[in-house]
Amino acid sequence: MNCCVKSPEPRVNRLVRRSKSKYCLTLLAAICLLPSGCRIIGSEAGVRRAARIASIASRDNIHVKPVRQNRELGFLTQVFVNAPEPSERTMQLLRRYNLAERYANDPEYVVRWMKDICTNALTMEEVHALAEIALIQGDWAARNRRTKQATEYYATALVHAYQFLFDSKLDLHRNAYDPQFRSICDVYNESLEGILRVACSSGQVQQGLAHTIGEGDMEFSFTVEVQGRWKHYQFERFELTSNYEMKGIENLYHTYGLGVPLIAVHQADEMDRPTEKYYPPSLALPLTAFCEVLPMEPEGASTGPKRRQAILKLYDPLEQTNAQVAGRTIPLESDVTTPLAYQLNDPLLNTGVLATAAMVDATIAKDLYGLYMLEPFDPNKIPVVMVHGLWSSPMTWMEMFNDLRANRDLRANYQFWFYAYPTGQPIWNSARQMRYDLAEARKDLDPNGDSNSLNKIVLVGHSMGGLVSRLQTTRSEDKFWNIVSDEDFEKMTGDPDSLRVLQDTFFFEPDPSVKRIITIAAPLRGSSLANNATKWVSQKIFRLPETITNDFQNLAKENEHIIKDARILTVTTSIDSLSPDSPFIRSMLEARTAEDVKFHSVVGRLPRKSVLGSKVEGDGVVTVASAHADDVESEIDVPEEHQKVHQHPLSILEVRRILLEHLVEHDRISEPRPPLFPTAAQQPKASTIPGSFVKQTAFGGE
Repeated sequence: MNCCVKSPEPRVNRLVRRSKSKYCLTLLAAICLLPSGCRIIGSEAGVRRAARIASIASRDNIHVKPVRQNRELGFLTQVFVNAPEPSERTMQLLRRYNLAERYANDPEYVVRWMKDICTNALTMEEVHALAEIALIQGDWAARNRRTKQATEYYATALVHAYQFLFDSKLDLHRNAYDPQFRSICDVYNESLEGILRVACSSGQVQQGLAHTIGEGDMEFSFTVEVQGRWKHYQFERFELTSNYEMKGIENLYHTYGLGVPLIAVHQADEMDRPTEKYYPPSLALPLTAFCEVLPMEPEGASTGPKRRQAILKLYDPLEQTNAQVAGRTIPLESDVTTPLAYQLNDPLLNTGVLATAAMVDATIAKDLYGLYMLEPFDPNKIPVVMVHGLWSSPMTWMEMFNDLRANRDLRANYQFWFYAYPTGQPIWNSARQMRYDLAEARKDLDPNGDSNSLNKIVLVGHSMGGLVSRLQTTRSEDKFWNIVSDEDFEKMTGDPDSLRVLQDTFFFEPDPSVKRIITIAAPLRGSSLANNATKWVSQKIFRLPETITNDFQNLAKENEHIIKDARILTVTTSIDSLSPDSPFIRSMLEARTAEDVKFHSVVGRLPRKSVLGSKVEGDGVVTVASAHADDVESEIDVPEEHQKVHQHPLSILEVRRILLEHLVEHDRISEPRPPLFPTAAQQPKASTIPGSFVKQTAFGGE
């Protein structure tokens, strides 16, 4: 008997095999989605049902998972278990005042007694102890379902924590190196979070409205004020980021300081703002809540009752990382990643079902195509437009977007836009539509042409999105029309609207607003994915809007005497258009591009063996030779499969480097510090990099 051990399949080969099989499964999944006797999935409701089913099996989709806070206690626990003890430092103070035993039996009495002490003799130890005890009792009351009492304790803790941090009477005694200082910051944040948990759940947090919390000497009213660029916008609701656990994004960007990170859900309003139509539905954005407690003033007559006033200020941490309070600069606590995951929690977005349906049928969710923004338009920030590839959507950029937005220089100088389009249609249709949409956005956002930043746009395209992006800076001349006819276009006859669309498809000039393009795993010379089998299947199941396919076919029939080759007019799928034999692909390589545009390339490289044993290097879908461009300023290799090349840390670092370089070139920042890379093995070979690139980057820095 022969015994043998089969060696494990190398990871690279597994990735390549999975990469190719994924695209085959894509077409199979598309067929399965089609109801019997029908060429489209049916309706958006059908797509949503499929997305919900897919989300159950998906493990790596971006979403948030609710986290239970302050788990409520059962009856027996409430009777026989006491609240947790405070810190040893606070217990020492209680023992000094002979209150330790009294606190165990009657904590409410101790809180009242400590309030009197702090009113008459203000010291750091007493203020800290009172705030800590009030927070513990507030959490305990919340767990015992005593919401009103919990809020009163939280108000006490918040007021005295704020007093510890900012009261001028304590300035001489405040020690930032004392562990109490960090502890009181936690008390402030947690007590404010306790108040906001109740206020947000009951809808009390509304801009411009005043609300009262607490009771007796701790009663105070607070007014909500949104600071910065979102101050004139309306919000549907607010959620605490601590209520959710983020899943599906590698890095959680959380900064530490004072305040409570929130998820603010934007509410579409009826105001005529040019950016409103570019926001995705239920846009979720990060805000940080900070409560500024004002000095207590008499209400009415000087002998009347006094009520504390407070302002709940909501800051945008992407715009403002610090706040000025009582003459001091304080860092704000923030979480900018969880709101992003919350925004993408919809299974329709995060499962890929919509991307598959949109590839199969371009009429599915046609209202969702176009440019998207996740923040108000800023005429002083340079747009970075991210363009997804085949069988994809803007969701694919969230890993890179999350990392890039965390960089202070990029955040301050760029605004990130996303372009969505039906990926089943030929690349020339998508490129034409993108030209329309970019021009319309320019007209909407900057009708007078005042924004200089809109003249420095950067496009980042993955896979087929790289081709669509490069076509924005290509000068067509007659190269593309000569594929179809040797006659002048003016000799064409037919419906005027159809002729205009046809002319815009084959005749175009570079967009003068675009100054830099980064392509990632782009099939510049076509892809082996577009073989006879996949083209046949895609022709059977893909469906374009009839206004395009019928109009072009009618023009071809009506002008048979002019058209020498009508095949490009009858191409109906992106798979056909990506064939290495496509005359459009060949013409793209030969066409001139705008002289003032700089190009960069990221290439996926996973070596594999062909059937004959020779090495074919690429990412499993696009070969290195196809992704290589001769006119680039820089080009690097990334060891990742096609679908994930743009999500690889090296790709993200390279895009970050290029964007910083773009800022230096346009005098936005000084020369940035080069990024450090983990190992020399991950650096590209110097022989593959232009000399200027070696000098300008961390790979070969001077």
